[in-house]
Amino acid sequence: MKISGYDEASHSLLVSFASDTTKSQDPADYPAYAFQPLTMWPDVTDPNEIKKRIAMAGIHHTQMQEAKENFVADAQRVTALKSMVGQTQEFTVNELTVVAHETPFQVV
Repeated sequence: MKISGYDEASHSLLVSFASDTTKSQDPADYPAYAFQPLTMWPDVTDPNEIKKRIAMAGIHHTQMQEAKENFVADAQRVTALKSMVGQTQEFTVNELTVVAHETPFQVV
């Protein structure tokens, strides 16, 4: 992770993340996210603990970045999404809420 800035107005640390599974291992190559330690962890005063908690959140951010990179690399999936442009789709409430499979407990 790289802490690239501090926003005075919101008291946020601006942090970018990368991992050994993302295309680049340089956090500066990725967007920065704002973390507000004063509101997220008001009881934490140790700077190292704050960095550790931000790094823990970074696991999710790098997983999402990796998923995005994998998606963009899959031309078939991108084409499928692009083909949806201009389409209209309707669903009934039942189609969106029906339980796919009954369990034995529901049958009893």
